[in-house]
Amino acid sequence: MKKASNALSKIYQLMVILVIATLALIYGKSILLPLIFSLFISLSLYPVVLFIKRFLKNKVVSILATIILVLAISGLGIYLISAQFQSLITELPSLQDKFLVFINSIADYIEKNLHYTSKEQVGYLRDGAQNLLKSSGSFFSGAVNTTSSIFSFLTLVPIYVFFILLYSEHFKLFFERVTPEDAEDNYLTVVTKIRSVIQAYIGGMGVVIVIIAVLNCIGLFALGIKYALFFGILSAILTIIPYIGIAIGASLPALFALVTTDSLWYPAGVLIIYAFVQFLEGNVITPKIVGDKVNINPLAAIIALIIGGSIWGIIGMILAIPMTGILQILLYRKEKTRAYALLLRAEIDKISLSKEEQKD
Repeated sequence: MKKASNALSKIYQLMVILVIATLALIYGKSILLPLIFSLFISLSLYPVVLFIKRFLKNKVVSILATIILVLAISGLGIYLISAQFQSLITELPSLQDKFLVFINSIADYIEKNLHYTSKEQVGYLRDGAQNLLKSSGSFFSGAVNTTSSIFSFLTLVPIYVFFILLYSEHFKLFFERVTPEDAEDNYLTVVTKIRSVIQAYIGGMGVVIVIIAVLNCIGLFALGIKYALFFGILSAILTIIPYIGIAIGASLPALFALVTTDSLWYPAGVLIIYAFVQFLEGNVITPKIVGDKVNINPLAAIIALIIGGSIWGIIGMILAIPMTGILQILLYRKEKTRAYALLLRAEIDKISLSKEEQKD
């Protein structure tokens, strides 16, 4: 009876913790989102700061130089795609008309060859297409506005990054001092492990995005797809969102090619290019560059993406995988919570298996 009571008590405590954590993430979004986002950026930029400090000697100047370098690279990327994006926005009304003509031609074909004359379903399809294209112009700005305010990301994030990097030694000393004497390992050791995983994941993903962007742009340019640079870079950035991002990134240029060209070979070509790039990304590029740094299985990743997206939007989906990786590391530290970590892991080491399982 006592064991059952203790088990129920632990389950109850776990559920209470989950509810409190979820409410904190939802209602503390405006504070936590830029702070956590800045923390991940700081972890990824820490080696760059150390490298620049070798030459500039001064820590403050090195941090400022690193932040300016990142802002310059980001600004260059925005500059490269902004002109095409603005042109695409101005072309949306004509694209809407072309798309409706395309839908009408499909409806006529169905009525003529399949003798299916359901006006309600055809009308619903037309209305859906029209609403989709009408709202597409505000998709990107709306996505940013729903995940974080412009002020948070343009002002708070660089400030947070600067001070987190500036006081990195303070954080190290803090984790050393708060470690209990009877702890299995030093908290700083755990934080260092988390930092190395995050750095490898974010740095590797940055390289992967650049490679995929180049491959996408080359393929779209070869097909003669308009706004190839915009679609190529955008779809590469969307690969940050595992499993979902590549589908969204491929559907946009394929839909655009379907509306703006007179042959089905163009959208088919776009899908073939993206399928080929996805094959390379999943089997060659990402495994070689990133590998399984966070050690999260696909089921846990999908659940994390859904939860992150529902709480924090697109930024939440981007942060979901590394945050789940951190959770897995923390849970694996102690024997009492190791079972929960095993539910998240993609690979289970032999130490985690019982003797009976190893015999089987």
